[in-house]
Amino acid sequence: MKRLALLLVAILCLPIPSPAAECLVPPRVSQGHAFPVSVTDGAPFDVRVRWRGETLLIPAAQKPGEKVWKAEILLAMPMDARGKHTLSLSTGGVDRAFVISSVAVPWPESILKVAPKYVEPPREVMAQINRDSKRSREALALRTEKAWTLPLQRPVPGGVTSPFGGRRVFNGKPRAPHKGTDMRSPEGAKVVAAADGTVVLAEPQYFGGNMVHIDHGQGVISTYAHLSSFDVTAGQSVRKGEVIGRSGSTGRVTGPHLHFGLLVQGVAVDAMPLLNDPPQIVGGPSRSIFDSQPTAKTPRSPR
Repeated sequence: MKRLALLLVAILCLPIPSPAAECLVPPRVSQGHAFPVSVTDGAPFDVRVRWRGETLLIPAAQKPGEKVWKAEILLAMPMDARGKHTLSLSTGGVDRAFVISSVAVPWPESILKVAPKYVEPPREVMAQINRDSKRSREALALRTEKAWTLPLQRPVPGGVTSPFGGRRVFNGKPRAPHKGTDMRSPEGAKVVAAADGTVVLAEPQYFGGNMVHIDHGQGVISTYAHLSSFDVTAGQSVRKGEVIGRSGSTGRVTGPHLHFGLLVQGVAVDAMPLLNDPPQIVGGPSRSIFDSQPTAKTPRSPR
């Protein structure tokens, strides 16, 4: 009887397996779009995410009152991505590979004629341009803990004057695609943060004028350009919807507006489908990521 009692105690002390982990991974993503990937389970775990040459370790978190643990990350499909791409999720000694297809987007083209000063910067400002680029690269290289939540907050109420991804031709010369969204916003109007985060850059730059970069964690950075003034400083923590500055026409622009950008692990993406109240835009699909998400179960739950 004593041996039986000891055996029962040993059995009761064995760890109880958690339910099978559940992965949410989209099978198709449009070029220039961001997409969330999540893994949930009934016990704490970490998941190692490998996507397009970058690896990030994401710890699961548990919300108050919930029984499940969830690890979530935002990833990006580059504007020029083609074909199929492999996403690897590793947790508890189990590796899972998911194939995500890139969906081509018919990006619009804008042919513009502007004053030469808006196309070719003078030689004497090249040092500042190089400094600005270095400062922005340093901000985009950050990989901190997750602070973002979806949907993102719309930074200004105005509509879109120039959508993300447009191919621009200035004075007959092709230029880089538009890596943000220009939104209507009069001089001095409030501009708010798209999500919780930390201001990592708030300074005047040559092209973007008064610029603010906010780090939302995991390499998710929102940018706000051409501001007339700042309401924040570098190093300051901000909450979603908090005023960070006022719209304007600083930098190389022809009139007041907000250039709003979103970069995910250094890749520029269209932020409009992620907004809580996305404005109507022209040129290229901006279908919400919340429309549908397929489900797949891992063979083992993470430990």
